[in-house]
Amino acid sequence: MSIERSIPELAAWYAQYDDESYRREAPDAYHHELVRTAEALRDDGAIEWDDWLALKALADDAHVLALQAAVQARVDDPDA
Repeated sequence: MSIERSIPELAAWYAQYDDESYRREAPDAYHHELVRTAEALRDDGAIEWDDWLALKALADDAHVLALQAAVQARVDDPDA
């Protein structure tokens, strides 16, 4: 499920989501901010509960992939 990116209230969330350098450099902070922003959108009434669940699922999936990439990068180059 993907939420429409053109909704103005979601622009900041998708900008964070698309920030690959932030995801790569700080996976936990990246995930925390995505969830926090989605919660604020939900609490402000900009999105519905189901939309929040979809955004959280996207954030969770991106977090898992970022952690896997970080582990693989360390395995590939332990001195980095």
